[in-house]
Amino acid sequence: MIYQGNDEYLVTEIIIHCAATRKKWMEHARTSQKVAEIRRWHVEERGWRDIGYHWIIDRDGTVAQGRKENVMGAHVAGHNRGTIGISLIGGHGASTTDAFKDNFTEAQDHALRRLITLIKERTAIQKVKGHNDYAAKACPGFDVKAWLEAAPL
Repeated sequence: MIYQGNDEYLVTEIIIHCAATRKKWMEHARTSQKVAEIRRWHVEERGWRDIGYHWIIDRDGTVAQGRKENVMGAHVAGHNRGTIGISLIGGHGASTTDAFKDNFTEAQDHALRRLITLIKERTAIQKVKGHNDYAAKACPGFDVKAWLEAAPL
């Protein structure tokens, strides 16, 4: 069970995103520096209170926390309550029909699958979707349903 302030709410969904960055974006920077830059985009450029995602997965598979899971995210308009947002670094120029491997690394694939499994162990996750399931966007740059069906968790 995840808590939001004094109101208890159930997390039932994970929504996958991409940062829409080029493959070599901040290539030699630490993951923490990349997360700080994404946070800057969200806070300074969009005026949000914090980074919109709960988790970010770097090209080398490093997983970093964005917002705390007990704070509602800002990652899908109209679908933030009861969801956890995970963003993959990369995905610039991707389309909804791309394969995962077209825009992301094998290390990211393994890290994403492991993170989803860990989140499912402590929450009531019922579905895993892509941002493009809720908005006319290419994000996350692959078909989440097909990705999951190809190698179920």
